[in-house]
Amino acid sequence: MSGARTKLSLMAGLVISVSLTGCSSPPLHLYTLEGPATTVPAVSGPLASTAPVLEISRVSLPDYLDSQDLLTRDGSALQRSPNGRWAERLSNGITDLVTVRLSAARPDMFVTEQAPTGSLSMSRLRITITRLDIPTSGQATLDANWTYISGDDQVPTRTDRTHVTSSITDNGTDEKVVQTTNDLINQLSKMIASSLPQ
Repeated sequence: MSGARTKLSLMAGLVISVSLTGCSSPPLHLYTLEGPATTVPAVSGPLASTAPVLEISRVSLPDYLDSQDLLTRDGSALQRSPNGRWAERLSNGITDLVTVRLSAARPDMFVTEQAPTGSLSMSRLRITITRLDIPTSGQATLDANWTYISGDDQVPTRTDRTHVTSSITDNGTDEKVVQTTNDLINQLSKMIASSLPQ
């Protein structure tokens, strides 16, 4: 009988210990760029058979940024959020957001990450982000270049670049890191849209 009570006491102590350990760690929060409540309405309806197709390749990022970690910079040190993560690799999230923004800016084009097979007038867009720094305080910066490769042999390939900044304050919180990243990518998308041939 005493052996059973000892086992029961040990089990109860283990359950309490595990419960307390679970309560001590903060919950994990997953973030996406531009949630459904803030995205522009999707363009709908049929496209003309002659509508140009723009295929966007996955955005290229420095290796240390292309993960699910929410990072801020403090001088030369990077700080990872202890309980905030991107819901997907950052390059995928940025590519999705740029695609949505370009689709809204250019409803005359079919902007996609996966072009349909057999498309005759397909152009390509390659985007490289060389710098995406969000400091713990102060101004965030993004440097990027992109290349537009026309589906028309008569139209030359065009390469552009830009440097954009965001002064959203209190960058140290996860929500501000997400908001600042959104702001920088939205600015980049506007620059790319304005550079596309009409």
